[in-house]
Amino acid sequence: MKITEKTWVEYITRLSHLNEIAGQKMSDYIAMHGSGDTNALIAYAQALVQKYGEGSAELACQMYDSIAEASGVDTPPAEPAEPANYSETAKMVFATKQSPPQLCGGVSRLVKRVGVDTTLKNAIRDGAEWAWVPHGDTCPFCIMLASRGWQKASKKALKGGHAEHIHAHCNCEYAVRFNSSTTVAGYDPEKYLVWYNNHGGDINAMRREQYEQNKDKINAQKRTIYAERKLHSSDRSGTIGLDNDRYFIAEPKISQYLLKPGAKHWAEFLGVGYTEKDGQLLNEAIYRQFDESLKVDIKTSADGAETFSIFMELGLANLKTFRTVWRREQGSKKPRLITAHREDRK
Repeated sequence: MKITEKTWVEYITRLSHLNEIAGQKMSDYIAMHGSGDTNALIAYAQALVQKYGEGSAELACQMYDSIAEASGVDTPPAEPAEPANYSETAKMVFATKQSPPQLCGGVSRLVKRVGVDTTLKNAIRDGAEWAWVPHGDTCPFCIMLASRGWQKASKKALKGGHAEHIHAHCNCEYAVRFNSSTTVAGYDPEKYLVWYNNHGGDINAMRREQYEQNKDKINAQKRTIYAERKLHSSDRSGTIGLDNDRYFIAEPKISQYLLKPGAKHWAEFLGVGYTEKDGQLLNEAIYRQFDESLKVDIKTSADGAETFSIFMELGLANLKTFRTVWRREQGSKKPRLITAHREDRK
């Protein structure tokens, strides 16, 4: 059986339409209400991900069941995957809210992920095969995935229960099959493998070549994102810096000490969901809870410097109590962060 180009393009176009609508509605919301109210942003993003993610899952179920029926395979009806939960959506919003285009892209990505998760999880359940089928302006990473051809479905394609490589503005999708006679019109893994091998398996080399071919378009997109980020960072709704109205954190303190893999307290932060890429999310959590009226263990040294601690509830996957330790030099209005580590209040 061959899935015709018409059938496949119609399918991915309908999926893409849902992603695009969700992203556009997020953009319209920001244009009307701004991005100052983070809780409202999260709530609206979550509503979009839930609504359009369910539509994406339904389309994936329909395609999956159609292929199974056409292949003469008796499988249970496909089960829709769950859309991103509130915590996952909140993490995305905190990571992208300084740039509305990236935030809108994050909503689109989470909607797309539900459809892909649906296909993958049902394929794993039924022992089907899958292939990553490119479409449109395909990035080198997707080309690499496509070059692998048809593979037996397994949990190796999942990370944290989700397809790990899904990104916004991408029309590539997983196709499934239940026997080797099924294929998708136009899918040519050998062609992708040749391109991949011609670059020595170096995805970065592929990216450089692709950039040279499309650099004018890419640079225009970057300028748009930068302009949006600069606009929104000019008010309090923008990114909270490490040097702000409440405190100062030396840049290496978070990236090279608290969240750096193998560092002294890294495992404690990893245990509550932070990775080395989540420095901004950690800083924003500290900012929200920094309150000098909650200072404990206050000490003044001989040189007049003050040290103190503030306990905070930190975490992305779950919340745990951390002691944050601060030092204010004599004559300084703002303290700087010395360290932070897991410790329950006594």
